[in-house]
Amino acid sequence: MKKTCFLILPLLFLLLSCQKGEKRYVYDGMVQGTYYHIIIYAEDTAGIQHSFDSIFQCIDNTLSLWNANSLLTKVNNNENPELNDIFTDNFELSVLMNKLTDSAFDVTIGGVVQAYGFANKSKQQISSSLLDSLLLYVGMDKVRIENHRLIKQYPQTQLDFNAIAQGYTTDLISKYLIGRAVSRFLVDVGGELYCKGEKPGGEKWIVGIETPTDNPDAERSYDVKVGLKDESIVTSGNYRKFYIENGVKYSHTIDPKTARSVRHSLLSASVIAEDASTADALATAFMVMGLEKAKVFLDKHKEYSAYLIYSDEKGGMKVWYSPSFEKYFIKDNE
Repeated sequence: MKKTCFLILPLLFLLLSCQKGEKRYVYDGMVQGTYYHIIIYAEDTAGIQHSFDSIFQCIDNTLSLWNANSLLTKVNNNENPELNDIFTDNFELSVLMNKLTDSAFDVTIGGVVQAYGFANKSKQQISSSLLDSLLLYVGMDKVRIENHRLIKQYPQTQLDFNAIAQGYTTDLISKYLIGRAVSRFLVDVGGELYCKGEKPGGEKWIVGIETPTDNPDAERSYDVKVGLKDESIVTSGNYRKFYIENGVKYSHTIDPKTARSVRHSLLSASVIAEDASTADALATAFMVMGLEKAKVFLDKHKEYSAYLIYSDEKGGMKVWYSPSFEKYFIKDNE
């Protein structure tokens, strides 16, 4: 599952002064089937690219569905491997987010995702009987960790961390930079962003929220900008990730409670939280919940801010955002 945010980089900030000895460094590349974009202001960057690559490799070797030798692949194949800290962290985070969202977020949905063809295996002929059978193996109560190994109630249960792994990657890179005493940076892994400190001149980091489109191949546009400092933003949407078969549109967002592709008016959810893992999981959960349930959640959990784009009865595009989100808006003249 990919979320889409866009980093807007005004040319003017190149003229702004940095702290004494600081220089601006940019690191770009491909990882986890998507891009990464990292901007830092620091005095010393010796060995930093190597460290980034090592972190990315560790996560790929742990959580990738496409790596035949990853821990996740071995777990899904019931090889009973000993788990490392990265796997355990993501599992424990997933348990917490599952409870927080009343099971709207659930990483045991892997078998269903594969059946729809949104993972690394070929899609199957979707039928109610197939989905009902796969649903038997979905549920965080059916898996647990004991003595550094994953215990499954059913061997058929398949895990898929795609809805939190990129957010976790962003957080892990961010923690590494903080450990190197880097006090201002932006980490963007496939649209999961964390912004630390401020840019030179005291400006917040500016991020654009993508405007949904009916055409998955359309050029991306960003009508809304937000300013962030020491926070994360993640956007999840259904408008680019789907396929149509026999006249039926299948969204890449799957409801763990029904094993069905979601069908509701919510087009995208942008979530601001203290860390990217939480924002990542919540953005996915809101897309499962739909507009009204997401609004109820946000009214109860005011520590999170969200910007929701949905379609009305006539197909028009509408916006709702939590009251706490308003303070993040950046106007064009700012």
